[in-house]
Amino acid sequence: MNPYREYQDYVMASRLLVAAGLSREILSLGQYARLRLKRLELAKKGDWRALEHLDQRLRYGFWTNPLRLKEHLRWLKDAPYLRSPQAFEALLYPEERARLRYPGQAGEYYLGWLRLPPLLMEPLAFEEALKEQEKRLKALPLFLNAFHRVPG
Repeated sequence: MNPYREYQDYVMASRLLVAAGLSREILSLGQYARLRLKRLELAKKGDWRALEHLDQRLRYGFWTNPLRLKEHLRWLKDAPYLRSPQAFEALLYPEERARLRYPGQAGEYYLGWLRLPPLLMEPLAFEEALKEQEKRLKALPLFLNAFHRVPG
């Protein structure tokens, strides 16, 4: 996966958890990159316990792992950001929303993942939902301010 897309997914998961009062941490791009390298080291060493802890901190698989997502949804079920694509985009800064191709684009992509947990026992529908997510991903720009800052 593209590391910038991975970081964007991390930020959106983190913003959602912070907004819901379930976390207080959003790592900068540099901090995330350092921990991502540490994750590779832990995987090589086979330190599964430390790896699992770091995966939770990095929100690794938050959106794409249906079992993890199902677990998070138990805590987030009343979050107003999950009601619609536009409601989800309240988590974005105005400049970030302006980088999207249309209003609700990021919300459609991230809320699209919420369909996966109930489809785990329906392989064809699950596969179709994944294909739709791939199309949405290809169309979704890198919109985070972290990717568009100009030095100075």
